[in-house]
Amino acid sequence: MSSSTITQIPPTVWSEITASKSSPETIAALLNEAEAKYSSFPRHWNSKRVYPFWKTCQHCSKPFATHTKEQAVRNKTCGRECAAAMIGKANSGPMPIEQRKLSRVACAVCGAEVLRADSWLKRVATPVCSRQCNGKLRGEEWKQHASKGRSNWRPESEQALAERMTGATNPAWKGGLTYRNRKGAYANQAIRYVRCPVDLLSMARKDGYVMEHRLLVAQAIGRPLTRTEAVHHVNHDATDNRMENLMLFATNGQHKAFEHGAAIKPLWSGLNPSITPARSGA
Repeated sequence: MSSSTITQIPPTVWSEITASKSSPETIAALLNEAEAKYSSFPRHWNSKRVYPFWKTCQHCSKPFATHTKEQAVRNKTCGRECAAAMIGKANSGPMPIEQRKLSRVACAVCGAEVLRADSWLKRVATPVCSRQCNGKLRGEEWKQHASKGRSNWRPESEQALAERMTGATNPAWKGGLTYRNRKGAYANQAIRYVRCPVDLLSMARKDGYVMEHRLLVAQAIGRPLTRTEAVHHVNHDATDNRMENLMLFATNGQHKAFEHGAAIKPLWSGLNPSITPARSGA
């Protein structure tokens, strides 16, 4: 314990306090009184203590200084050595076996005797000696439910499940319709998807759904649309799928050029036989 850098107590007063034969707690209290008396910084009216604040080490019983309020509340020892020594005393090693509450029980699988804690035995009905025996025990339990797996289903059960989960009988059925939300200027025009007929499945997604306006055009011309062909909405409303509002172009480039006023003839115009730039909606 040194007064050179951690305190403003005069050396003579420091020597008188530390040389006394008082208890460590009394020495720490006297040092705190001297700190408050000789400190050059005025104590705030709401402050509990003046820093450095002296405490007594709980391991070596020597006074030590703390410099912040966190240290004053938290620190119990004067350094790392004393802290490590205290931790070592608190955790001096595992409890001896003779002091533990243990019982000898037989493994439910192989019959070997093992020591298990009484608290563990209260909640375990079939104790085992190892992970291997535990796996064998769980396997015997699972074997009782093997007949419930799909591999053991009868053909009638498979057919009943297929009927129950197909079409309108499926709990998640929404009428065969689904929507894809869009962003930007067309955020309020969600694209409608419908179940695709078997003869036009080449146009559908993996889940069997296809855009409704593309399906209507394909059914009108009698063949599936290719991936490059684009369907145009005359009034630019993607939710209006009336036949008189639909046109078919060979590519999306021709579709966009027609929208900007180019005199491009569509592959199919449905109920719009007269195609002019004025009708393109540009």
